[in-house]
Amino acid sequence: MYIVQAKRRFFSALLAAVTMGFLVGCEPAKETSYTNSMGQEASHETQSKMHAALSFYYSIYRENNLSKAKEFASQRLSQLLEHYGSVSAVQRYVLNRYFDRVEISIDPASFDAYLNRDDEQRVTLVFDGRYDGEMVKDRRDIVLVKENNAWRVDQILDPRYRP
Repeated sequence: MYIVQAKRRFFSALLAAVTMGFLVGCEPAKETSYTNSMGQEASHETQSKMHAALSFYYSIYRENNLSKAKEFASQRLSQLLEHYGSVSAVQRYVLNRYFDRVEISIDPASFDAYLNRDDEQRVTLVFDGRYDGEMVKDRRDIVLVKENNAWRVDQILDPRYRP
């Protein structure tokens, strides 16, 4: 009788641990507070831009979820993502970069109006990760656009033409 109860407790504990493992995910883009380079909390508007940019890339590189990435993309970019149809194709043809593991940050000094428009911002993201056992560091410029009162990723600028 005691052995049966011990087995039940063990399996209950094991089930609870496995369930918690599935529930606990890594979604750092859900942070509610971002800081600038001086460690000060960024404005609400800047945090909204940072959240859109990081969530877009985390959806692709960490979660392998194209549908979620489209939530943070403009209508134009969302249609392009839909055309490629898979995360792997988007990584290869749209982003031109693969990662096995990656940490993404935003250069806080990079926020700049794009083409002198208030509803478009150019932002630089810094990627630090691994692919096929090799360390990979990269910087990419993107354009965020305000669409339906929310910031969304609209363009991934080609790094070959970076000034």
